[in-house]
Amino acid sequence: MNGILLAAAYLGAVAPPRARLGLPERPDGRGRMGVIGGGAVLALAGVWALAGWSGPLLDALEVAPETFRLAAGIVMAVAAMVVLARPRPAEEPEAKGALAALWPVAYPRLLRAEVVALALTTGAKEGAAATVAAAGAAFAITVALGALRRTPFSDRVLEGIGRLAAVLLVLAAVFLMIDGIRDV
Repeated sequence: MNGILLAAAYLGAVAPPRARLGLPERPDGRGRMGVIGGGAVLALAGVWALAGWSGPLLDALEVAPETFRLAAGIVMAVAAMVVLARPRPAEEPEAKGALAALWPVAYPRLLRAEVVALALTTGAKEGAAATVAAAGAAFAITVALGALRRTPFSDRVLEGIGRLAAVLLVLAAVFLMIDGIRDV
């Protein structure tokens, strides 16, 4: 997977515009930037750990990386279909204070099943550095979108762009499945 496709896969999996719709906010409709930034750092640490340990983890599970690429592609395709059907994320209770960086920012907004599957498969094939760079770019866009003041119009725009991110996720999923089949 080249760098552009890797970045596109993480943009599709993280879906920053869709994630923004569920991030903690201040009363003025802007995101709580400290909480969002902290959650992004926690999520990036999770991606780094998953990518770094992907080889030993897949070995322990006795799953070939090629087989896991196929499975990750299926998980990503299903997740994309859910986003296309429901462009707005489900409401999540928010932890108090700084713990909101962990719940709901790091999990479940940023470290969703498709991101975890993608981190494991790209960590095994592309290495931890490339995986962390691509995920970090997607998380940085999410943090930047936190500064956006939410209005009914901006929410509709975020939903529309989130659907485009789902299309990117489908394309990345198909690529991973084909790549997994070719390598078997």
